[in-house]
Amino acid sequence: MSNYQIRMKKYLIAAGVATLAITMVAVAASYSFNTNLTVGSTGPDVVALQQALMGMGYSIPALSSGAAQPGYFGSQTKTAVMKYQSEHSIPNTGFVGPLTRGSLNSGTSVATTPSSTFTCPVGYTCTANPGTVTTPGQTTTPVSTQTGITTPGVPGIMSVTSGPISSSVLNVGQQNAPVMTVRITAQYSDIDVQSLTVDLGPNTAIYNKVFNSLMVTDGTNVLATQALNSSTVVQSGSDYVVGIAGFHFIVPKGTYKDLVIKANLNTSIDSSYVAGGSNVPGTVSIAGGTNNLTGWGVAVAANSLRGVDGAGLNLYGPTTAIVQALTINKSLVDNAQANVSLDPASPLVSAVPVTDTTNNQYLGLPVLTFDVNAQNDTLHLHEVKVHIYTSGTGSVGAAYLYQGSTQITSASISGGVADFTNITDGTNGASIPVNTTVPFTVKVDATGVSSATDPLIITTGVATSSSSDLVVYNSIDGNAKISGSATGNQQTVLNSGPAMSLAGAPTITMTDITPGGASVTTHKYTATFNLNIQAVGGPVMIGLPASTTAAGASFGTTSTGINLAQAYDNSTASSTIALVANYSQPSNTTLSADGTSFTISQNQSVSLPVQYSFTTTNVGDNYAVQMQGVNTVSNGAALFLNFMKNQTAWRTPSI
Repeated sequence: MSNYQIRMKKYLIAAGVATLAITMVAVAASYSFNTNLTVGSTGPDVVALQQALMGMGYSIPALSSGAAQPGYFGSQTKTAVMKYQSEHSIPNTGFVGPLTRGSLNSGTSVATTPSSTFTCPVGYTCTANPGTVTTPGQTTTPVSTQTGITTPGVPGIMSVTSGPISSSVLNVGQQNAPVMTVRITAQYSDIDVQSLTVDLGPNTAIYNKVFNSLMVTDGTNVLATQALNSSTVVQSGSDYVVGIAGFHFIVPKGTYKDLVIKANLNTSIDSSYVAGGSNVPGTVSIAGGTNNLTGWGVAVAANSLRGVDGAGLNLYGPTTAIVQALTINKSLVDNAQANVSLDPASPLVSAVPVTDTTNNQYLGLPVLTFDVNAQNDTLHLHEVKVHIYTSGTGSVGAAYLYQGSTQITSASISGGVADFTNITDGTNGASIPVNTTVPFTVKVDATGVSSATDPLIITTGVATSSSSDLVVYNSIDGNAKISGSATGNQQTVLNSGPAMSLAGAPTITMTDITPGGASVTTHKYTATFNLNIQAVGGPVMIGLPASTTAAGASFGTTSTGINLAQAYDNSTASSTIALVANYSQPSNTTLSADGTSFTISQNQSVSLPVQYSFTTTNVGDNYAVQMQGVNTVSNGAALFLNFMKNQTAWRTPSI
């Protein structure tokens, strides 16, 4: 027999006993329930409860079959109570408390037979429609997308399973934090989900210390909100549960939808109740589950979620409890962290000219751009120590910290450190909004650059995780954690000679130059470096590849024992690979009379693509090319520069 046939049979049987149910409802109406009842209770109240439940069609098999006598509140009676509660918009805990007793004493089926004489139980708030009962602190919000059941008269099947949750780690003070997702699948008919019970586990601290309210949502819209306190949370067995009802969550037939339970955490939680604290529960079971969990958790117990199909039949799920373990961490403020890294726009390794040739200086030279990412909280840059290392002729006397075009502060340099300290809260550019990344730029004044053969070389570094280079405050002026580092690329400041930089990253390609069928395959590799060159302090002469003059082969492979370019085989410098340099005279330059070199006029800039190529028959190796140096003639004197030596920015990828 199919599930559909079974459901239809149950529906017809229920209809057949309707007359008997109407007769026995009088039992409930004539009996006054004044005592709370739960599993283990005995006596006349339990007998009257069981008669009332069975009279209204709620099955207690052991009694109806004669296998047991009435008067003992067991598991079957609890199941019948839970179904009665679900159908009457009462938290379906199985515990007969004030709300359930009030409903029974009214003698009214509040879910299906509204009555103008409905009596609202003491301590609860009821709407004008007695079919909806709201527990204290609970609010419901209509959702504009609700359209109601579109399959009237059609019985359905509802399955309830666990759905995905973005994170099981919550933070103190977090609001609207997802704690569980319940996936509801509808077959044959639309399903209108109207109530559920959330099991909070056996520890009252989860609602006294950790959570203050729960929300039932469709992921975005809040369907109902339930405050958590001693009036709304009741004990069921060893666990504490809270019912949420009065909402409508439509799941169209043949589809599934996720019902997301969210929580608001208290803004202040004693440290003993957060991860690692002494009051965090040990291994416990929840909702009668067989799988134990350690710490906090919530659950939807078996058959504690109620939906209504097109035939008006109540459906229950899940078949077994859905349990979600949760970790409660310190607040986001307490976990605030600044993640530091080198910004992609930080100046690359390059040789730059002085901007003031009269005084041989470059004021406001950008040497480093680093990023600060704010994790968990809005952060404030309070102190930055920038290490500045120099060599050659000249010095760096002052440094400046910028955010974009805004100068935040300045500092003198002492002992190789520029200490940007006591940056006050509210300083323009010093704030990093939560979950954003803000770049900061360090500029320096380079002065006294007077030697053409011994230029000023500057390297910088900031904020290694093992130092106090960086102090970042969280939103309450406490120290945030620091992670990461940023090391600037080498900058060479020239008062004379070719100022060189890369236009984009160098590239390398490989082509097969041996036709197929040959016994040995030969590969040709070509590395390309696109250079920008400016003549500083006078004209600069660069020899062409075929030159044999003193400045010839400026970008060749060797010169007086120095490799101007180096091939790497599997990341190791190769002494056997011969590189061939190839480049041509750029426009707007002057070719020498013998055609072996060209001259760049003073202050003129040119673009010069330089290529290195080599061939090999090795198979399976990876190759790269590094530019190491350049030979030129500046103001009539030979000048060799190798600022790019071993700098990875001047090396191609390996292929």
